[in-house]
Amino acid sequence: MNRMRQECPLLNVWLTWLGIPALAAAMWVLEAWWAGIIVLLAGVVAQAGYVKIFPRISRLLGYGSVEDVTASVPAEAKGVTRVVLYTANVCPFCPIIKKRLAELQSELHFELEEIDVTFRQDKIKEKGLRSVPVIESNGRYWVGNATTAQLVEFLTANK
Repeated sequence: MNRMRQECPLLNVWLTWLGIPALAAAMWVLEAWWAGIIVLLAGVVAQAGYVKIFPRISRLLGYGSVEDVTASVPAEAKGVTRVVLYTANVCPFCPIIKKRLAELQSELHFELEEIDVTFRQDKIKEKGLRSVPVIESNGRYWVGNATTAQLVEFLTANK
């Protein structure tokens, strides 16, 4: 089975942020202001719920499993000192990566900075981002979801 890439294109993020309010505004214009409020509230609640339950439904949506593959950090591993995580607030993969990186911090001793690029055109252009999550470390980039094992390999590679 050919699964979709485990990342969120920024275009989809923006369409979500623009689509829900546009639909609510259309209801308001049609003089159904109460329906516009319901659409807006339901859209926000549905998006938050989607991000929360995503790990359980990712296979049904064609993304495959987001289950973790753990790895122990070799004693001789030299990690990085700083990791930047670029996220968007409606991306279901971003909290997964953030949690895995936070758990690795104690073993690899790096500083973790998270930058939400949902409305940050300056960062998107500066870094050439097209989707999230993106991990930046030592001038290298990892785009999309990653298991703990993949993160350990990426963060400890001597490049």
